Amino acid sequence: MDKDDVQLIHSTLSGNDEAFSTLVQKYQKSVHALAWRKIGDFHYAEEITQDTFLQAYKKLSTLKNPNQFAGWLYVIADRLCVDWQRKQKPMLQSLGDASVKAIGKLTYERYVLEQRETEATERRREIVKQLLEKLPESERTVVTLYYLGEMTTKEISKFMGVSVNTITSRLRRARERLQASEELLINETLGGLQLSGNLLENIMKQVADMKPVSPPTGKPLLPWVSFGAAAVLVILLLGASNQYLARFQRPYSFEAHSEPTIEIIEAAVVLNTDTRPDIRNQVGQATIPGKSSGTGSQVSEEVFAPNASADFSNLLTSNTTPEVTRFTLSNGIRVVNLHVENSTDVGIFSYLPLGLVTDRKARAYWSHLVNHLTVRTAGPIDYKTSSAETMADNMRLEFRGNTDTWMQGLARHAKWLSGLPFSAESLAEAIPNALSQFDYIEKNLATHKLANAAWNQVFQYGETDIAMRRGIQSAQLGELQEYRDLHLVQAGRVLLCLIGSIDPETLKETLEKQLGTIRLTEKTLPRPPVPPEIAKDQNATWDVNVTHYMETYPIPRSENKDYPALYVASLLWRLACMQDAQLKALVGHVFCGVDLVTPEQVYLYVSASLKPDTDIEKVKQRVRQLMTPLKQPENNTQVPMIAESLSKELSAPPDMKTLMQYKPENVPAGLVLLQFAVSWGTIEYQYGHNLSKLARAFADVSAADVASVVNRYLTEDRRMTLVLTPRALE
Repeated sequence: MDKDDVQLIHSTLSGNDEAFSTLVQKYQKSVHALAWRKIGDFHYAEEITQDTFLQAYKKLSTLKNPNQFAGWLYVIADRLCVDWQRKQKPMLQSLGDASVKAIGKLTYERYVLEQRETEATERRREIVKQLLEKLPESERTVVTLYYLGEMTTKEISKFMGVSVNTITSRLRRARERLQASEELLINETLGGLQLSGNLLENIMKQVADMKPVSPPTGKPLLPWVSFGAAAVLVILLLGASNQYLARFQRPYSFEAHSEPTIEIIEAAVVLNTDTRPDIRNQVGQATIPGKSSGTGSQVSEEVFAPNASADFSNLLTSNTTPEVTRFTLSNGIRVVNLHVENSTDVGIFSYLPLGLVTDRKARAYWSHLVNHLTVRTAGPIDYKTSSAETMADNMRLEFRGNTDTWMQGLARHAKWLSGLPFSAESLAEAIPNALSQFDYIEKNLATHKLANAAWNQVFQYGETDIAMRRGIQSAQLGELQEYRDLHLVQAGRVLLCLIGSIDPETLKETLEKQLGTIRLTEKTLPRPPVPPEIAKDQNATWDVNVTHYMETYPIPRSENKDYPALYVASLLWRLACMQDAQLKALVGHVFCGVDLVTPEQVYLYVSASLKPDTDIEKVKQRVRQLMTPLKQPENNTQVPMIAESLSKELSAPPDMKTLMQYKPENVPAGLVLLQFAVSWGTIEYQYGHNLSKLARAFADVSAADVASVVNRYLTEDRRMTLVLTPRALE
């Protein structure tokens, strides 16, 4: 019976190399199968397998959770495959290049026989590779590990960090795609491949000459996560900040179905979802529910994939990078255009300065209601193309169309930005629609946006009983329209982001005609009165049936030299919280970010919705324990890679081939492109004035910088806490 990985790892770290030999024997076929799948060369895959175990041995003491050894190996092997592909090109020798010396060692007949056998084996391997190419990436990897790695579905689940049900369903779908004869050929060919008999011996010989690195004084944070450009790109696809992870509805969703796990396929980090709805991973959101929606959480399939173009496949392997152009219309509207050659999909997104933490006193969540009403001012809602979303510090209005309908989209944006009157009919539809979403929010513990709005009322206005439902129910048409006119469209604070293949010069001229005539005025907004002697630790009630906890720390704005390191610290803290088993047992969802932005201050925050009967003190304690390792530079070994990747990804968009590597199965490529535009537009809105400088600054962030800002900014004396508890609903 196999010894437990944890026991073997502890024994190895105690000096028992035989224990490590057992680990190599247990996982060598799995690692080799993964390497062969990725680079396509059986023998080079053996070299990568050997290097994987040598690296694992040297760094074994940095593995925080020995239970994740299999997934950690997966990450190491994946990175080595990427390095190999970058540095080497496969060398194929023809028969004419074979050395005379080699042939001289064999009789001619024996040489011909062995050569034919080799060629036949290689032909079978090539056929198998071609059959595997018919499968989607996720299924291809599972089939290879199952037949070549000789792994069970449970072992593959542990290796890839994905549920057993997911692996089983992928294997089943792969078999359904393959003919019986094709699966038999894959089974016989991959099952008959054997590793070199001296692979284990070679690894252990080199292990005998080295020792694992001594453990650091503090426990490393998430050492098994491989960061790089791919990780940052996934973050960008999910949205530059945590606010984009809390989604309430299905439009613009990637059909999230489970707890997130980190799965390495062709990228460093992919959030995989497979069994049940998870609010964290739904990408994008329309605040306008579908026609059949009674709750705001159900939307027709037509809305889910409205404009995915059938001829988008040429972009999937394109190395073309979207060309970014920026200009300002005569009335001050800023425009960023992402020009993608050959794309028939077009997305147009307006970003406006009314958000959940800028709402006025006793107006909690009014920005969300204004969102609903504004979209309706352009006439009957076309659910296939129009949607909107209210975030912490901004609102987004969006049109999703194509090269035939983009002019209609511009006309719709012009109406949205022109301040057309709200109607009583629209309000009669919008209020019950907004209220109906609360049931879904409470059921799924998706209260983060509501918590942002409540935090604003508590710390900006001194409120202690927050009316969320009641605030919406009591809203009057005239008040809402006046509120919209004052806050929504402000001079110098409107950004339009477009993506598609529209000619840039044509686009600029058309935008000036359609939107340049809209009058944007300077507005003097009332500042919130800061309550005297407001305590840093606050408790408040709200008419939401979920307990929610937030802690915030005031930090400088993006122009400050410390901001990049604080951004990286928030990212590390977020990942630690999302993956911590103890915390996941206590909370529904937990986020961390730097996107809590009021007109006066920026805050780094942690926000957690609590499961019923959870001890709030345990949540506080665990959240802070997960931040503590960041105070020591030696625990922040991932920082240089994260910082370099952030710098690269904020400097320019990725090429289409890289972008499409993260396209979930069955999701149209057009939706991936449009969601990337949403994320890029958000970055432009938040950092546009400082984006290039910020991108350069990220490149210089070090592990010591992160430890320094954590010790200086994330301190007890700067911490502000808020506990929101339900009050009896009327």
